[in-house]
Amino acid sequence: MPDRSCSKLLRALLPLLAATGCDGCPSSKPYTPYTLGSAAPSGAPPPPSGVGPGAPDPGPDADAGAPDAGAPDAAAPPRFAAVPSVPAPEGGKRWPLDGGAVVAAPTGRTFETGLLLDLDGDGARDLVAWTRAPDGLRGELLFAPAARPQALRTLTALPGDLAAQGCTPRVGLSQIGPSTLALDFAPQCADPQRAAGAGAARWIAVIRLPGPAAGAGAPPELALELRLRAPPPAEALSAALEVADRDADGRDDLVVSVGIEGALRPFPAPAGAASELRAPLVFLDRPAGLSRDAAQPGETLRALAASLLRDARGKSTAPAVAASAQRLRRLHALLCADAAGGGGAIAGRDAARAGEARVWTGAGPVRCGEPGLAAAIDHAEAVAASTRGAPLAAVAALDRGGAEPRTKEEGKLLAKLAPPVTPSAVYRTAAAPQSTRPGAFGPLAFEASGALLVRTAQGVVRVDPAASTESATDIPPWPTAVRAGPAELVAVERRCDAPTLLALFRSSPDAVGEMEAPLPLLRGQGPRARAGAASPERCAGTERLPYSPLAASEGGFDIALGAALVSIDLRAAAPASSALSFPLTTPAPQGAARSPDGTTLAVPAAGGLLVATAGGAARLWSGGDLAQATACAPANGGARVACVAGAAAVIFEAK
Repeated sequence: MPDRSCSKLLRALLPLLAATGCDGCPSSKPYTPYTLGSAAPSGAPPPPSGVGPGAPDPGPDADAGAPDAGAPDAAAPPRFAAVPSVPAPEGGKRWPLDGGAVVAAPTGRTFETGLLLDLDGDGARDLVAWTRAPDGLRGELLFAPAARPQALRTLTALPGDLAAQGCTPRVGLSQIGPSTLALDFAPQCADPQRAAGAGAARWIAVIRLPGPAAGAGAPPELALELRLRAPPPAEALSAALEVADRDADGRDDLVVSVGIEGALRPFPAPAGAASELRAPLVFLDRPAGLSRDAAQPGETLRALAASLLRDARGKSTAPAVAASAQRLRRLHALLCADAAGGGGAIAGRDAARAGEARVWTGAGPVRCGEPGLAAAIDHAEAVAASTRGAPLAAVAALDRGGAEPRTKEEGKLLAKLAPPVTPSAVYRTAAAPQSTRPGAFGPLAFEASGALLVRTAQGVVRVDPAASTESATDIPPWPTAVRAGPAELVAVERRCDAPTLLALFRSSPDAVGEMEAPLPLLRGQGPRARAGAASPERCAGTERLPYSPLAASEGGFDIALGAALVSIDLRAAAPASSALSFPLTTPAPQGAARSPDGTTLAVPAAGGLLVATAGGAARLWSGGDLAQATACAPANGGARVACVAGAAAVIFEAK
C-alpha cells in the first residue's frame, strides 16, 4: 500500500526542500545524489548522481493535484553525474599516467582505488588515489600531478582513532561535483557494537579541487570531514551528498542529507516509502572554506514536527503519528548533539560520543539549536492519541515527569484529557500497611463490595469505611514480588548507554545477575525517579525509575510507567515488550494499581494521580494528603482510591 502520509509531507515541505536539496521522503525526489549508507556497501561503486531507483507508484489513492515529485525540473541545470574511481592496476604498486609516466606507491603502502583527472588544465590527467597499509586500517588519500608524478602529496589521512581492530574496511572514491571529490571509508565489523565502542565509524572526506583562480600547480585540499558512528542494532544511518552552487557565487556548495532507516528494538520497523527519514546539513563555500548554514537541519526538523501535528488532527492519519514521532525523535537524537541525551556540556570531538549523537563534522558535533523540538513532537503525539480516542496515551505523551505541562496549550489539552480533581480523605485506617519496595505489589486492594483489604505485618485486615470498622481476616497475604513463573521483575532503568528504558528481571529466585529487556520508551521518556532529578537531557549514570505493576502471569508482566502502559513478554527466547492499550484484558491481581474488576487504574502521572476507567473519563487527582501518597489502588468505578500515607492507609473520594 502506498504511504500517503509521505506524499503529504513532501508537498508540505516543497518550498523548504527546494532550498535544501533533500527531503523527508527520499523515494520521491527527482534524482539520486551520491549516497553513503551505514550498511556494508556492495562490491560495485555507488550509483552515479542522476541514476537511481524511481519514485514508487502513488497508486489510485494518491491525492489528486499533487505535484509529480519524481519528474525532473526542465528549467533546472543538469545534475553532475558522479564519476566513480577505478581499482588500482598492477597490483597496486604502480599507477601508469598518460604519456608513459608512472606513480609508484609509497613504501609500505599499495594503491587501492583512484581517479585520473586533469586538475591543472595542461591536458594531462593527474592522479588522486587511496593508498592503504597491509592491514587496511591505515591509509592516505594522495595526489600526484602528471607533470611531477613522484611529487606525491597527502591530501588527508585516515584518523588513527578510527582504525578499529577486527574490522574490514571498504573504501569508495568518487567525483561528485565539477570541483568536488568524496572519499568514503566504511569499516565492516563482525561485532558492530564492540567496534563502535572502540571508535569505529564511517569516515567521509570531501576534497575541493583547485579552480582557475587558484593558479597553476595548486593542489586539491581537504574541505570537510564527516564521521557517522554506527547507531544501535536495527538502525542505519546514511549520508547523501549533493553539490550545487546554491548562492550563485560560482563556488560548489555542499548538502549532506543524513537519513535514518530501521527502528530500535522493540519498536516496529517502518515499511515502504516511509522507511527513511532525512534532514540536511548545508555547507556554503566561502573564501575561508566551507561554512555550515546554521538554519539547517533545524528548519527541516521543525517542518517535520509541524507535519506530524497536521497529521495528528486527522482521523485517517492520526494512528500513524506515534511511530513517526518516535522516528523523528531518533533522527534528532542521532544527528544533533544538543538533542535530548546529546553531548551535554562536553565540547569538542568527544561530544558526540557522550550521548546518542552519531554525526560529527570537522568542526565538532552538530548542534541543531532546536530546544523546543522535543516538546513539539510530544504535543503532536498527544493530539494524535486524543484524536484516536486514547486519553491515557495522550497523557503519557505530555507527561515527562514534571509537575506542570510544558506550555499553556499542552496544559489545556491535559485538562481536557484528564480534568483536575481535588479529592477528600474519607477514612484513615488504624491498621498499618506492610511496607514494600517500590515496584512491588502494594499492601492495599479493594474488594468488589467496596471494602478495603490491608496487608499488614500480622495478616490481612478488612476495612469497611461505611461502618468505620476494621477486622482481621483469614485471607492469605498476597505476594509482593512481581513474578511471571520463576522470573521476577526487579527494576526499570534509564541508562546513558542505552537508547531505550530497560526492564530488569531475574530468571529465577536463585539466578546470579539480571536479564534485561528494552522497553518501547526512549531514554528521555518515562517518569523521573524523584523530584528534582536530573532531566533526561543531562543523562548521568544509571537511574532506577518508579513504575506501577498492573498484572503478572506465566507469560510476563504488565506495568505502568506514569501513564505509559507496557507489556513484557517472557515466552520467547528473547524477552519482548510492547505498548499496551487501555483497558487491559489481563486479570487484576491484589496489590496492583487496578480495581478488582480490572477496568480502572490509578497511576502517578502528570504531577498527580491519574484515575481512568474503561468507558469513562480519566481524571487527574491532586492536592492534600495525596501529594505524599504511594501504592495506590482504585475501587471499581474509580470514585474511590486507597493509598498508603505515612503509617496508615487513606481512602480518598472524588465527587
